[in-house]
Amino acid sequence: MNRPTIAAFALGATVALAGFLAGSADANRSFLLPAPPTPVGVVDLAKLFDKLTECAEWDVRIKALEARILDEGRARKTALEDGAKALEAMANGSEKDARLDELRLKKLQAEQWSGLKELEVDRERSLKWQAVYRTLREGAKQLAEAEKYELIIVDDSRIEIQTQRSQNSPPLEAQAKGQIAELRVLYAGKLIDVTDKLIVQLNNARSGTPAPTTPR
Repeated sequence: MNRPTIAAFALGATVALAGFLAGSADANRSFLLPAPPTPVGVVDLAKLFDKLTECAEWDVRIKALEARILDEGRARKTALEDGAKALEAMANGSEKDARLDELRLKKLQAEQWSGLKELEVDRERSLKWQAVYRTLREGAKQLAEAEKYELIIVDDSRIEIQTQRSQNSPPLEAQAKGQIAELRVLYAGKLIDVTDKLIVQLNNARSGTPAPTTPR
């Protein structure tokens, strides 16, 4: 076999091998199917909190607590004012000094009581949001399992960037960039909004659950 024949044979083998490899690659690629689309649902938290029965029940409980604290605070204030008036009418002496010490102690106790009640109200508000969030998370899981959603996220695409200039506030640019960094959804179509479905589901489940009782 002469050299031109050997060269032609080698070239043909190379071309054939390249064609085989390309065909194998195409065959392998044909089996790499794209991932199926992920069913996604979005929830408008503001709308949900506004219509959720559990939120309304907690608000009633907290308002009742605040009303009781306000009434007791007024009673304490009236007692201190009456004590101060009575003290002014007393003649100077050891008895007046003792009453003055007693009045000062009551004033200090009233201030401490007021601080503790502020903490109590703050605790109840915190418990409200913790309970509502647990309910929301469990409800979203049940809805996803029932309707085959792979992902349910909070729709924050409607939130507007708001800046405010005050003495101790950061620069307006920093405020805007900070708010943008916290947002996740740029657009969400109405067809994937499951807010109303979740509201109905949670409120129906709540109808058989006792409302949170107001602490005494």
